Amino acid sequence: MNLLQTLRSRKYLQRILLGFMLVVMLLIAASALLYLNAQSKVSSMEHDADRKLLTQIKYNIENMNQIVKDLAVSTFNDEDFIALKSGDDFEQSILKLDKLTRLVSQSPYLHSIVFYNAVQGRFFSTVNHTMSTDVMNQSFREYMKSHDPLPKLQLTPMELGGGEGVDVFSLFVYDGPTLNAVNGNLLIVNIKPTWMLDNVKALNALAERQNDVIFVTDNQGRVLISNDLMKPDQMDIKNELIPQIAASGKELDYFTYSHDGKKYRVTYLTRGLNDWQIISLQDYDAVLTNVRQIRWTAAIVTASVVLLTVLISIYFSIKLYRPIGHLMTLVRRNDGRGGDLHRDELSLIASSYSQMTDKLKELQQDQAAQQNIAKVYRLRNLIAGSTGVPEQDLAHDRAQYGLDIPVTGGMIVALARIDNLQEVQARTPEATMSLLYFAICNIGQELIRGSYSCEAVDMKNGHVVFIIGHAGGIGHEELRTILRELQDTVRHYYHITVTMSVSPVFSSYRDITAMCGQALRYADYRMILGKEALIEPSLVQPNEECSQFHIPPELDRQLIEGLKSGDWERINGGMDKWLELVRTFSFENMFSAMLHMFVTLGNTINEMNQNNLQAASVNLQEINRRILEKETLEEVKEVFLDLVRQALDKRNSGREEKARLVAETIREIVARQYADPDLNVQKIADMLRMSHVYLGQVFKEQEGITVVDCINETRLAQARLYLEQQQMTVAEIMEKVGFSNESYFYRLFKRRYGTTPKEYRLKAAINRNA
Repeated sequence: MNLLQTLRSRKYLQRILLGFMLVVMLLIAASALLYLNAQSKVSSMEHDADRKLLTQIKYNIENMNQIVKDLAVSTFNDEDFIALKSGDDFEQSILKLDKLTRLVSQSPYLHSIVFYNAVQGRFFSTVNHTMSTDVMNQSFREYMKSHDPLPKLQLTPMELGGGEGVDVFSLFVYDGPTLNAVNGNLLIVNIKPTWMLDNVKALNALAERQNDVIFVTDNQGRVLISNDLMKPDQMDIKNELIPQIAASGKELDYFTYSHDGKKYRVTYLTRGLNDWQIISLQDYDAVLTNVRQIRWTAAIVTASVVLLTVLISIYFSIKLYRPIGHLMTLVRRNDGRGGDLHRDELSLIASSYSQMTDKLKELQQDQAAQQNIAKVYRLRNLIAGSTGVPEQDLAHDRAQYGLDIPVTGGMIVALARIDNLQEVQARTPEATMSLLYFAICNIGQELIRGSYSCEAVDMKNGHVVFIIGHAGGIGHEELRTILRELQDTVRHYYHITVTMSVSPVFSSYRDITAMCGQALRYADYRMILGKEALIEPSLVQPNEECSQFHIPPELDRQLIEGLKSGDWERINGGMDKWLELVRTFSFENMFSAMLHMFVTLGNTINEMNQNNLQAASVNLQEINRRILEKETLEEVKEVFLDLVRQALDKRNSGREEKARLVAETIREIVARQYADPDLNVQKIADMLRMSHVYLGQVFKEQEGITVVDCINETRLAQARLYLEQQQMTVAEIMEKVGFSNESYFYRLFKRRYGTTPKEYRLKAAINRNA
């Protein structure tokens, strides 16, 4: 007991032993791989032997079919048998039967030969067989009536009433490609099934496979030939073997099959003569006899090596641990607490040294964080409602939090907005976005405070606000240079661009809220001034004063007629004129103009669809979403042109239908394979044999989200159900739904549901018990 307790407390010793045990596990794994490889080799050799055997049987059947066809054609065209084939004299026909009978008796595989004389309406058949001629002829007559036209020069299994199963294989010969045999002259050559069966048995004996079950079926599962080692009717061939063979889609393959508690290896060859299938059944235990001998030998050798390796591992582990054990004795002697049994020895030594330093740093960080949180809150409160902040409160905040805001004097509110925000957010984690806004604030403050007082705050709604002031007034040219430098610095270090807008100059801190709203409105004019613009009141004053909204009817007419006629040059020219006109509007009227353009193009496309057989299906909802995402008129114009391009392209092709099917297929794949941690756009593209770029574009166009978003949504939805219904840990749920990175899973879950997984499970449990 003391030895076991000592071992539990020595985590580092456990790790050394674990390292040696990994070598043991590798030896066991190598032995298992050798066994599996031997089993695979034996299986492959058996498959090659089966393939050769079945291929030879197929060849023999096809060769016999050709021999029978040659005999049938020569007999049908033999002038000595004209009296049997088409003569009107019954007595002459009877005289020719003797030669026909000798022909049958000389052949080991012929059962009988039958002529049907349409002139006399009679059957003339050889009689050197045990079957009733009348019964046989009556069976042929009924078959001829039920099959119009008859299969020509093709071996056909026939049940003539001579016993159970197939009695003969018949080959029909008559003149003309599709002549109805009832109204013409017919030759029927009948082959003994036993001849084919003897051929199969001979090949089986030659391959030393006398115990194998081999039989031939048609494509409906009816047994035509069997070597009788096990009656095929003892197993459900039609409902078990044949569907599994058809589902494989392979011409030659094998699989395992169980019948009456016994396991068989089934090898099959399809697409033979007349779509016949050749099937072989082997005792699975007999196939693996040699493998089992190898397995026991490998097990004995592996066990011996493992035992010796374990003993050596224990010896060397103790030797390697001895210096660490001595050091731990000294640590416990000086510490007096005995150490933490749940931590390894080296970690315990390191933690004893750094524990006090970490606590001191945590206290300093907490104090600084609390001070900064309070300062940011006061700044946001001032920006949101400066008119209601008394001067004494502002003075108190200036003193306590160091707010660098003058009470009076010249002031300006500058606003920084990240360009292509949705694209930046898509490729940047949420925590990194917060750091990005923090960096913009710091860079701006550092540059501006060289000449002015400045406070900056991230408003958490996509923009950063700078409150800039100076008792002696604001120099517009100097401030413009500073803000340009801010834009250049952010672009250089973070590879993004920001648009800056500034309010008019004001003199009282109580106007901060109103001027912030004014700067925010000016920032919207990025729509016409472009990204990374520096928007000042003078630049947008003409637009602000423009109250008219008028789109000339001739401009609408030019776009409508160009779209209907497919005149791309005319459409592009009309869009340029529309863009030039909209640049003069106020911001509200710009959106009215975009809505007007969207409605005009949408109505025109609908009208085109009503007048054309090939509908130009366009996702107008997706186009509208894309328009709202754009930040400049140039981008909006490209969206409209893309709408036109889609309408023109899809009117001439079925591309939309294909895209819809691709999107549905992707959703089906994600719904079935979301638990695969390696599931991504490239893997789905490989499965569908498409370019991952094209696949992503099609899915985004159809569904409005990316493939990655679809995968994450499916995984998160399933994780939410597990949290509500299962008792698994969060880590187990994360792995079960396909996430391999815990921090990434937590971030996506919180972004989706506004809370962490653990908090969500707690709330769900409270709601159930309420």
